[in-house]
Amino acid sequence: MKETEKLLLDALRQSLHPQENQGCLLLPENEYTEREFLKMARNHAVLPLLYDAYEKQGLAKDTCYANFWQQIRQVAATTARANYRLLFVVKYITELLEKESILIILLKGASTASYYPTPELRKSGDVDILIPQERDFQRAVELLEKEGFAKCESQSALHHIELKNEEGISVELHCMLAEPFESGKMNHYLETLLAEYRKHVEKNDSWGVAFNQPTDAYHAFYLVVHMLQHFLRAGFGLKFLCDWTVFWNREIAAEEKETFLRLLQESGTQGFVAALTEACVKYLGLREENVLFLLGDSHGVVENCPAEEDWQQLAEEFMEEVFISGEFGRGDKQRMVAMRGTGFAAYAREFHHQMHLNYPGVGKVFFLWPFLWALTLARFMQNNRSIRKVKSMDILKEARRRSKLIDRMKLF
Repeated sequence: MKETEKLLLDALRQSLHPQENQGCLLLPENEYTEREFLKMARNHAVLPLLYDAYEKQGLAKDTCYANFWQQIRQVAATTARANYRLLFVVKYITELLEKESILIILLKGASTASYYPTPELRKSGDVDILIPQERDFQRAVELLEKEGFAKCESQSALHHIELKNEEGISVELHCMLAEPFESGKMNHYLETLLAEYRKHVEKNDSWGVAFNQPTDAYHAFYLVVHMLQHFLRAGFGLKFLCDWTVFWNREIAAEEKETFLRLLQESGTQGFVAALTEACVKYLGLREENVLFLLGDSHGVVENCPAEEDWQQLAEEFMEEVFISGEFGRGDKQRMVAMRGTGFAAYAREFHHQMHLNYPGVGKVFFLWPFLWALTLARFMQNNRSIRKVKSMDILKEARRRSKLIDRMKLF
């Protein structure tokens, strides 16, 4: 692990657990390390989280680190202001739709941020709202449009519709928990699970503004689905692991833990969750006693998890993937997908899946598949040349490398 990575993990660990912060944070030793540290923290969207920890250490009074502190302070202030603006957009939409008897559930954002020592410092870029009743979805879209929200011309996903208000604030109305996975079994499971989300809702008023969020088990499972979706594409950064750490470092009822474990077993995601949980325990201060029920066979707890002696190595490899990825996989242009398997069949399944994502309507017509496969291949190669500016073969090799880690997690 690089020196800057160690520094960042140390800073995050103390930032996430202020009661354990002894004011002994390690600092970059020279200007180069300082620049790399700040760049890495920005790439992972965690720089504002460091504000409280460094302030407690008295960095604001240290003239040697004036520029370093100034950049942390500025991004923290910007993040806090943006979060309060998003919060009042949530309040406005909640009141608007609840007047029309439309159930809405806030995903991530302010709900997950409320578990942080200083919620305002968790970066959020938009508002994600689940409309779990199919009959309400289009009505919700139309109500927001009447209130000045406009549909984005380009919709980048199948599981939500993105709208923006006059200020440019993005709101994603979700009709599904996630974009379709390559696994039909997983997609069917998530579709049937929407009925459970309607029944497991609680109020969060910790910000002074009341909104609906999933109960703990379903909140945690959504975090899993969201992380997994990004992981199977280009990847995700440290912010998601920070979310996971603060979520489970709370007191959570035994029945919620039992429900969450059931959701993992039914979805086949135990191995993935065990790996990311082990990484959070090892590097970010997640209390092991809180999550023993999630860890793999090395702890003798969860079935269908990797039963290998080098479990610690798997956690290290997982963290390496996170560092390479950066926020939403932006750290490496060669990262596009990770597959279940490493042979020709795995490539074929993923290619067919990408065809359905690119052409969700006509992709249901069987006899059009050869034509759509050709279009998908042409788009893939063109995007590699003109947008990603990488070789297609390099992307395929990277996908195969990452897929070996997926295999060890026994996903789905």
